[in-house]
Amino acid sequence: MKLTRPTAPSLYPCPQAGLTLVELMISMAIGLILVAGIATLIARQSSSRAELDKSGRQIENGRYAMTLLQDDIHHAGFYGQYAGGFTAPAALPNPCDTTAATIDAALAMPLQGYDAPASVPAPLSSCLPDANHIPGTDILVVRRLEADDTLPTISTLVAGQIYVQTTPIAKVMGLGPDPTPATPSVYTLKQKDAVTAAELRKYVQHIYFLSPCNIYAAGATTCTSAADNGSPVPTLKRLEMTPVAGVTTMVTVPLVDGIQNMQLDYGIDNTGVAGAQGDGTPTTPFVTSPAVADWPNVMAVQVNLLARNADPSGGYVDSKTYNMGVAGTAGPFSDAYKRHAYSANVRVINPSQQRE
Repeated sequence: MKLTRPTAPSLYPCPQAGLTLVELMISMAIGLILVAGIATLIARQSSSRAELDKSGRQIENGRYAMTLLQDDIHHAGFYGQYAGGFTAPAALPNPCDTTAATIDAALAMPLQGYDAPASVPAPLSSCLPDANHIPGTDILVVRRLEADDTLPTISTLVAGQIYVQTTPIAKVMGLGPDPTPATPSVYTLKQKDAVTAAELRKYVQHIYFLSPCNIYAAGATTCTSAADNGSPVPTLKRLEMTPVAGVTTMVTVPLVDGIQNMQLDYGIDNTGVAGAQGDGTPTTPFVTSPAVADWPNVMAVQVNLLARNADPSGGYVDSKTYNMGVAGTAGPFSDAYKRHAYSANVRVINPSQQRE
């Protein structure tokens, strides 16, 4: 008879072959909680990044718009070598007029502005349609010559471009190209050696304004509700006096989007005020609308801009008011757009330095 030793029970239980329903439900619940937490974190990070990008664009746009205006105002009244006097016109010049005689008479006013018009006044309305201007925002005209060191010569003049030739005591204005076969050259001024032609520069005229939109709808030439893909964005633009197909034309150029308000205050060196020195320093409190006779005496401009995000921010309500200089405050707008106000005091260097 063969004896067998009993088998000892296994020290290791049999491995589990599956999950119970309770365990499966608990695992799924924990997984869903983790997924929801990660999704929430990603969504919040994405939203924060989007808001940061909006704020960055707004700050960049506001500073860039201010820089553009500062640079042009600094150069206003730059007329090359010419240091002679001007006869101030009795009325505001027509900034839309492209004839050389009208422009020559307007050089006495390096700056010319319109104070927050509800509609574009005539004759400016002939080149700036009312639909392209935000009511209640200022308009600024800047006149000067091109400050580039690369000067044109009579042989390189562009048809339709206005040029000014200057010496310290004389100036002449005309159109390119010059001369034509039938007309002698108008640019006959000479330097001190009486041989070398005096310097010749392009005439520059910019009209700054705020438009309700940036890009017009297809086929449109003015701002409509369909502009900017149905969401019009307020934009700083300017009209530039530019030759187009040989014709002097006022061309609209978009500059910076998101600029919603522009208010300008002017410092006047009024030599008629008792005790005024006439030294290029403003002698009266800044004003929003100088008299016609005071425009040649504007020596400084306080630029006040209000920049707005191009897109709304979810859950945000703008309840702030913004200081816009002498004109007062803007807002509250009670909408979902974030805004920031910018302000700078800009000296009109060329007229003020001549008085110094």
